[in-house]
Amino acid sequence: MRLPILVYHKIDRIPPGSRYPKNYVTPEQFAAQLAFLARHGYTSISFLDYLAYRRGERRLPRRVIILTFDDGYRLTRTIALPLMRQYGFGATIFLVTAYVGKTNLWDADEIQEPLLDASDIRDMQETGIEFGSQTATHAHLAALRPVEVLRELRTSREQLGALLGKPVAVLSYPYGEYTQDTLQFARDSGYEAGVTVRERMNRDATDLLELRRIPITSLTSPGRFAWDLFRLRWLHGA
Repeated sequence: MRLPILVYHKIDRIPPGSRYPKNYVTPEQFAAQLAFLARHGYTSISFLDYLAYRRGERRLPRRVIILTFDDGYRLTRTIALPLMRQYGFGATIFLVTAYVGKTNLWDADEIQEPLLDASDIRDMQETGIEFGSQTATHAHLAALRPVEVLRELRTSREQLGALLGKPVAVLSYPYGEYTQDTLQFARDSGYEAGVTVRERMNRDATDLLELRRIPITSLTSPGRFAWDLFRLRWLHGA
């Protein structure tokens, strides 16, 4: 099976003065992308679904996809979630646990936007939205000492597990950065899967702690969105 995983950050119009305008996808762009996926028979699944498939415990539909959102902006609930419900898709949201209910303080030079709070997270979980960890503070893991990496991974997993009432299985590496040591620390911390950013499909043999995600940005035109999915399927098999 070939699994595309998409990664978004913010679904909203680009505000004046944004330092990273590519992190935004407009509601109109997002709706068009969801409509394309629905029209071409894609079914969204969770990472728990995919992990069960990889263990041989369940079958999946022929054409599946995982939609992910990094950082956990409140915009995901107010703007993205209604559109996903309209088109019949779910998603996984990666949270920076030290900043739940605050703003994107790890990026002080960017416009500060509210993040999901504990109530938002619990409410969205009840609707079927899946949550994963993006560490405790959104740190550059490759630049930290081993004890600091373990603290980032374990603290986040413990706090998020307590909030959700169940173990957290999936990790998003901040900035897509990791080393081979990071992968081992993730295993040691109890994560079953980890995601980075790389324009590739995932195969059945892909390391679960190095799952690839296709970035979707404000520059992703409808044609590019369709072409990326077609091109990657053609290159890596249907």
